Amino acid sequence: MTLTEKVEHQELYDLVEFSKENFVRKALTQSKGIVCDFVCFEPGQDAGLHKHPVQDEIFYVVEGNGTITFEDHDDIPVKAGSIVFTPSGVVHGVRTNASDRLILMLIKGPGITTREARRFRHGN
Repeated sequence: MTLTEKVEHQELYDLVEFSKENFVRKALTQSKGIVCDFVCFEPGQDAGLHKHPVQDEIFYVVEGNGTITFEDHDDIPVKAGSIVFTPSGVVHGVRTNASDRLILMLIKGPGITTREARRFRHGN
């Protein structure tokens, strides 16, 4: 997805999609200031530990229950309406429980493209 500089509109519940194989991630928008994604997890799915070297991240739980996991901090149980802020450089992940689906909106800033993010991860 390229960076945008125009007004955009999305209906979140029209984007809901689940897969038994892996969580489903959809880019909502990317600008110079922020990146916003929508992620749907089936019960038992997770996004393993990782970090964003230059982006802070906000997790907003749209629906369901799960846990925001950390390498060096206590894990945070979350439910619909929960908001968790994770500063850049903090190793974190997402884990669902065995019985509930989880729908998250992820907001990261500053906005960088997927290609730029890969460059930061690999030190190029």
